[in-house]
Amino acid sequence: MTEESRSGPVGPPWSVDVLADLHAGALDSALSAQLWPRVNADPEARAVIEALDTVKVELGQLGAAPAAPMPAHLAARFDAALRTELYRTATAPPPTPPGAAPVVDLAEARRRRNRRTAWGVGLLTAAAAAIAVTVAVLPGQGTSGNPVAAIPGSNSANPPLPVDSGNLSAAIGGVNSQRDYGPLKDQQGLDKCLEANGIDPSSVQTLGVRQVMLDGKRGVFALLTTGRLGQFRVLIVEPTCGPGNPGRMVNTLLPS
Repeated sequence: MTEESRSGPVGPPWSVDVLADLHAGALDSALSAQLWPRVNADPEARAVIEALDTVKVELGQLGAAPAAPMPAHLAARFDAALRTELYRTATAPPPTPPGAAPVVDLAEARRRRNRRTAWGVGLLTAAAAAIAVTVAVLPGQGTSGNPVAAIPGSNSANPPLPVDSGNLSAAIGGVNSQRDYGPLKDQQGLDKCLEANGIDPSSVQTLGVRQVMLDGKRGVFALLTTGRLGQFRVLIVEPTCGPGNPGRMVNTLLPS
């Protein structure tokens, strides 16, 4: 494969589309292996990769957040309108048009309202994601730069992820939102491992966990929040991690 993409030649000046494809694992392995060392050596390209890492993590946090309830004053107006409609249809039910379903139960109507509220929150989350990805452009390009391509979701059924200790950022996309605890079994097992490594489980949120091969050695990769926007902790431990056995392989903050 030649060093070209849908956005033009691969290399400085870097196309944001190319960097997004590289970050998402959309390029073939041979080309990716050629590009990662060059990207890591280029400060402007690294800034885009780190921006993509941050967007990926923050989107995972948005997806895990509970849907906000409908404001009380809107819910009251909605219920009042439903009661009015129920009374009207009970006293003088109009003919039902073909394909239409009349409102027959207030509780069911409320459930439909709640579902619509959840759908609305989902659409807002998707819109926020699109905006966040669009503004991640190369330094110096301003808001007129090329938009970053959307980052595909991860697959929890993936096998152990190969991880290079010299390029941890490249693995973030394959770990975020995963729940593959491996020998740690579950979140409780991971919490015990965190405690063994001096981390209070109640002070962090697990953004993703996955079995990996770190420089060819099996481990478990935990991606954790730090309480600071745009920063997260990477903890990679041996499969035997637990009380009295931290099994620490990597414990670092990204972006550094």
